[in-house]
Amino acid sequence: MGLTSRFSGIALPWDKVAFWRSLAAGIAVSAAALLVAALIGRAPPDFSARPTVAVVQDSGQRPLWAIRLAADAHLIAVDSLHPPPVPSGHDYQLWLEPPLGAGTPRPLGLLPQSGRKEIPETPANTRMLSGPGMLAVTLEPLGGSIGTAPSGPTLFRGSLTDRR
Repeated sequence: MGLTSRFSGIALPWDKVAFWRSLAAGIAVSAAALLVAALIGRAPPDFSARPTVAVVQDSGQRPLWAIRLAADAHLIAVDSLHPPPVPSGHDYQLWLEPPLGAGTPRPLGLLPQSGRKEIPETPANTRMLSGPGMLAVTLEPLGGSIGTAPSGPTLFRGSLTDRR
């Protein structure tokens, strides 16, 4: 019995072990919920303030998509400028072509036909997007290439601006 209950003869809630266990569990759950909220609730990056790292163009040098990089968030934003309509049953897929001899093309994501699309990237892709290299756009089956390499023809290209 605690000091208070010894004098009054009344058992108070904080004199019981169950009270302290419940309180500790409640604090732990609250702390975990706050941590998850902080991780998930981060504001997305403001891509309008981010520099363009590449512009994908057609063979006539007309801009089709602009690529912006938020390296700290491992995201790219693809702004659709004037892409040609995608054939039925297909998607345009963006690929990172590292400098010669530095590896194989890496898939970056499917391109939007209009507006802006934010695409999460791996840390390795984010690092490579900050340096020299080329981007390629291929025509792929709906949903993108089935394998880890392009399966369709390369239709458009863009050069990365070296940001290192």
